[in-house]
Amino acid sequence: SEMCIRDRPTTDKILLAIADDLNSVVLPAVTDEPAKVLLGQIDQLLRRLSRRTASEIDWMITEIKLINDAIGRETSDIGSYLLTDVAYAYSEASGALGEAIDEAFSEGDTQQIAVLRQLLLDRIAKEQEILGQLDLVGRG
Repeated sequence: SEMCIRDRPTTDKILLAIADDLNSVVLPAVTDEPAKVLLGQIDQLLRRLSRRTASEIDWMITEIKLINDAIGRETSDIGSYLLTDVAYAYSEASGALGEAIDEAFSEGDTQQIAVLRQLLLDRIAKEQEILGQLDLVGRG
């Protein structure tokens, strides 16, 4: 199975290989400072995209279930694991979460507000873990 992985690298591995090649082959040959800064930014973006592609679909499916559990909604079948389908279902669940937050505040439901607040905090933490902090070198 190791051979199979090498023969068919996943998207996250391809992005890392591109970043590594840019650093080891292209960067040493570049003398222009603005171009070096741009290569540093491209490196960060490729590495961030690598982390994202490795877990984005799983992360969204997990989030959809967590949101639906928190707001008492049935999790329906997404239909496929295509990124566009999962992203649509995630966006729809996020909209339902927003409505549930509004409803909890309008009803003064402090227990539900606390549950949904924690869900949002966990979501932000997971997003930062997966996507990483984007610190564009040379931009400020």
